[in-house]
Amino acid sequence: MLRFKISAALLLSLAVTAHAQKISVYQTTPDLLEALSERAPLYFDKADFPGIPMISVDDAQRFQEVDGFGASLTDAAAWLFAKKLTPDQTAAAFRMLFDRKGGIAINFLRQPVGSSDLSVTFYSFDDLCQQTAKACSTPAGQSDPTLTRFSLAHDQEYILPLLKQALAINPGIHVMLTPWSPPGWMKTTGSMLGSNPETKEASALRPEAYAAFAQYLVKTIQGYQAAGVPVWALSVQNEPLYAPPTYSGMKMEAAEQAKFLGYDLGPALVAAQLTPKVMVYDHNWDRPDYPETVLRDPKAGALAAGTAWHHYEGSPDVMTKNHEEFPQKDQWVTESSGGAWQKGNVLAEEAGELVAVMRNWSRSYVLWALATDQNHGPFVGGCDTCRGLVTIDLTDATHPQVRPEVDYYVLGQASKFLLPGAVRIASDEPAGGTIHDVAFLNPNGVVVLYLLNAGAMSQSVGVRFRKKTVATTIPAGSVATLVWKR
Repeated sequence: MLRFKISAALLLSLAVTAHAQKISVYQTTPDLLEALSERAPLYFDKADFPGIPMISVDDAQRFQEVDGFGASLTDAAAWLFAKKLTPDQTAAAFRMLFDRKGGIAINFLRQPVGSSDLSVTFYSFDDLCQQTAKACSTPAGQSDPTLTRFSLAHDQEYILPLLKQALAINPGIHVMLTPWSPPGWMKTTGSMLGSNPETKEASALRPEAYAAFAQYLVKTIQGYQAAGVPVWALSVQNEPLYAPPTYSGMKMEAAEQAKFLGYDLGPALVAAQLTPKVMVYDHNWDRPDYPETVLRDPKAGALAAGTAWHHYEGSPDVMTKNHEEFPQKDQWVTESSGGAWQKGNVLAEEAGELVAVMRNWSRSYVLWALATDQNHGPFVGGCDTCRGLVTIDLTDATHPQVRPEVDYYVLGQASKFLLPGAVRIASDEPAGGTIHDVAFLNPNGVVVLYLLNAGAMSQSVGVRFRKKTVATTIPAGSVATLVWKR
């Protein structure tokens, strides 16, 4: 009789579970012993969970649409994929990066126009002197205002083919172009460097070169699209308030950017019938006055889609203030780098930032490099400690290894589960605790809840959705993604 009662209870339990709403769970721990690992499923019920933090998810409250998560296929990264791996190795790495079933489905690539710090050599698409691993200076009196020397040959060798390879895996990738520097002859210093390393003079765009630089960007977009790479967005200038002495860059004050966008770049794009989203600023959170100046300008503000931000200074809450002032403009975090300088729990650090930027109206969270080698390169200057989403380890040149880094999993815990058209929905964060979260709704009705336990101890947490509840425990410093059909 006892055996019968136990069996009946078990059958009843199984029947209840069979009809309960299933929640899939994926988890990454700081030691990466679990890395996007699928856990045992959970099931919603109507139980109470007193004494633990509760998160209420409300899909009736909707906020910004999500454009995606990603990084940059820098010149250095593309060179590593094209020159140091076999085609089969590159194909496998790209599936790991861009495929949804076999990878993390990243769908945002921010592409430098010309060389950045993570490049093999300096280059632009209209050089009038010989660039090498050292930036050349344009001979006095030489210029090319009609861009007769313009050529995308550099990118045609390996960057554009790799972008097409990524798009073949994930056609929904958003490709954004960002210039680090115009060709040297367009600038006050004659060099692609952001500033003269000896005199410290910051480089700037010569007023007579505004029209030429606008056409240079138009021709770049046209060339990319003719090569089969649609350009979804363009920012006016990378980090316009920093003039680096060791790599490509340029100082461009807010008033200059407003004038260039309003009177040169914007009209040139319209004349060429090009419609990329134009993002202003593309620099740190600590200077919100810069995008405010550009967006308030009658001409530039009308042409701008919104603001691009970097994470190196300031706080992401400035994006909420920007949204309140310019509710019709969008915002994107377009560069956030991890590297050797990070100590402690990098997973929790970066996942916490992902949560914060999405809760502050960003439509994207984009890290810097897609790939670097075991020495954080190649690089021509600037960051020699930046880490890619994957490391291409060439320690044994005959057997290179592709290794996903912690940054890969930070993004993957979101990007793998979000579909095009996903929107952020309401979810509260338990006050004063170690649990941080952000929730999304896919167009197919699937809810994705990204959870971080930033504490040093495991933490139980409850989730409430449409009068149903569930509880789970997240290990110390770990990230869990809960996925369910509403």
